[in-house]
Amino acid sequence: MIMNLAFSPKTLKEFFEIKIENPAAKIVAGGTDILVRLKDELDWPMLIDISGIEELKGISKESNSVKIGVLSTHTEIENSEELRKYAEVLVQAAFIIGSPQIRNRGTIGGNIANASPAGDTIPPLYVLNAEIELASSAGTRKMLINEFFTGPGISVLENGEIVSSINIPAEENLKGVFLRLGQREALAISKVSLALVKNTKTNEYRIALGSVAPTVIHATKTEKLLSGNSLNIKLIDEACETICEEAAPIGDIRSEADYRKEMCGVLLRKALKKM
Repeated sequence: MIMNLAFSPKTLKEFFEIKIENPAAKIVAGGTDILVRLKDELDWPMLIDISGIEELKGISKESNSVKIGVLSTHTEIENSEELRKYAEVLVQAAFIIGSPQIRNRGTIGGNIANASPAGDTIPPLYVLNAEIELASSAGTRKMLINEFFTGPGISVLENGEIVSSINIPAEENLKGVFLRLGQREALAISKVSLALVKNTKTNEYRIALGSVAPTVIHATKTEKLLSGNSLNIKLIDEACETICEEAAPIGDIRSEADYRKEMCGVLLRKALKKM
């Protein structure tokens, strides 16, 4: 194995300068994904380690939102009082990712930038209406999280750009649940995941599914069916049938497509029982 030089910029400005001069270089933060993928490569690409950029760290309450720096680890998300208050569903997802070692190293930015439909933090960010900021040497641009992904492992992120922060509206009265199914309870990629939030004041539901389509999806028909209505056995049964119809999974080495569809209803039923 031949390992090329790794850069370690300390500021975003320095990062952009390095990236412009080395456009093929790969970005590494916690390294829990990219280093695993590269371990059997004979010739590693140039790496830019962004873990020392202080501008990309921290979780803070802004005027009407909670700002999460992309270098925030899953452990930091799990322990954040602001996120426990305004983003309970994201805290639940962070708590069950990987192992303690992975949660201490892995970052929310890496989870987003990898653009995997199985990324556990992504469905919670969908139902929280999170906005992400992309930065480049030319400036910044913002978009809703669901506008970022275009396919499995594919996003609108351009070469020379970096996800710099995630902003979650500081909404009151949100109750959230995150559930997932994997080969094991821990240290396994999700076969199916579901994030659900309910505004207890307006009775609005938001639901997102992971690992059942090319990208994480909003279960819009199921949301509409549940929102504004009181839960009863008939409504829950109908919602569980509807969400299975909204999923469009593939079969792969981890699970069959029909199983994934069926489990969408199973997870929704469990989540609604926790409301």
